Amino acid sequence: MPDYDFSQVDAAIIDSQLNTARVFRDVLIRLGFRRVELFDSVKAAAGLLGSVMPDLVLVDADGEDSDAFHFIRALRNEPTVPNPFACVIVTTWAPTPALLTRVTNAGGDDLLMKPVSPKQVRDRIVSLIEARKGFVVTADYIGPDRRKSPREGAQVPVLDAPNTLRLKATGQWTQSGARMLLNEAVATVTTQKRLRASIQVAFLVEFALVGLARQAPDRMSIDHVGRIGGFLDDLLRRLGDDGDHAPVEAVARAIKTLADKVRAAAETGPVAADDRDQLQALSRALMQAVDPDRALEAMTHEVSSAVAGYRSRLEQIAQAKAAAAAALTASTAAAADEGANEPVALSAPLPAAAGTALSAG
Repeated sequence: MPDYDFSQVDAAIIDSQLNTARVFRDVLIRLGFRRVELFDSVKAAAGLLGSVMPDLVLVDADGEDSDAFHFIRALRNEPTVPNPFACVIVTTWAPTPALLTRVTNAGGDDLLMKPVSPKQVRDRIVSLIEARKGFVVTADYIGPDRRKSPREGAQVPVLDAPNTLRLKATGQWTQSGARMLLNEAVATVTTQKRLRASIQVAFLVEFALVGLARQAPDRMSIDHVGRIGGFLDDLLRRLGDDGDHAPVEAVARAIKTLADKVRAAAETGPVAADDRDQLQALSRALMQAVDPDRALEAMTHEVSSAVAGYRSRLEQIAQAKAAAAAALTASTAAAADEGANEPVALSAPLPAAAGTALSAG
C-alpha cells in the first residue's frame, strides 16, 4: 500500500453486532486512524449529522430495515450536515444485487461483504483515496456518479467533491483549506439542487398535462402532480442568504397551491383548462426565476426532450409486458392442446377392488 498517513483521519462504525464493530475498529486503529467511534445503531449515530462528520463511515445494512439507507440519504441531502461528502462504506453479511442497488441509490460509495480481512478493508480505503467517483446532483439524489454511460438529454455536471479522507491521508489537509473547499462544494450542490428541482417540477407538469386534459384524468398523471410538492419543499429549504430569492419563493408557493388544487380536481373529474395552462406557465416561470441567465427556450426544450424520452421508455415497457403476456398465453394454450390430443391409456390396469367386482358380475 502507498505510504498514506492516517494519523489525522477520523472514522465512525455503525453496527449492531459489537464483535464485528470491534474487528473493524481494530483494523482501522492498526492502520493508524486517529479516532474511531463505535455506534450500535443508526439512532445512536444521529448526532454525527449535526456535528463534525468523520472522514469515513462504515455502516451496517443488516440491522433495522432501511435505517442505514435513511442515514446515508440524510448525510448526503440534509443542508445542515457539515460534510455531506464523507466516504461511506456499507457492510453486510448477505450481499445481493438488490442491496447493491439500494446502496448506490442512497449515495453510498461501496459495499463490503463480511467477514472481512484487514487487507480488504485497507484496499477499499485506498480505493476511496485514489479512485473515488465524482459526485452528481439531481432533483432526488446527491452522491457518487451512478451512470455507467452517458445519458440522453442535458448532461448533469460531475462535482469533484472534497474528500477529507484523501486530504488527510496524503498530507494536504489544513483546517481552513478544507473548510473553504467544503463551503464551495456545498454552495455548488445547493445551486444545482435548486436548478434540478425547478426542472423536475416542470417535467412533472409537462408529463401530466396530457392526462389532466382528459374527461377522466388518468392515475399516472394525478400521481405525477402529487409529487410536485416534495420537490418544491426541498427547493424552498435551500433558499439561503446567498441572494434575493423572493421571486423564486413566490412562484414556488404559487405552484404548490395550484398543484394541490389541480390534484384534488383531477381525483373527481376534469381539470379546468385555465388551471392547466397556469400550472404550465408557473412551472416555466420557476425555471426562469431559479436560473435567469439561461434562455427559457433552452430549458423548455430540455424538459420536452426528457418527457418524450420518458414516454418512449414507458411505451417500451408496456410493449415488453404485452409481448411477455402474449407469449405466456400462447404457451399455456399450446400445452392445453397437447394434453387434449394425447391418447387415453386404455390398457392401464384397474385397481384391484374394481377388477374383482367386474369378474364377479
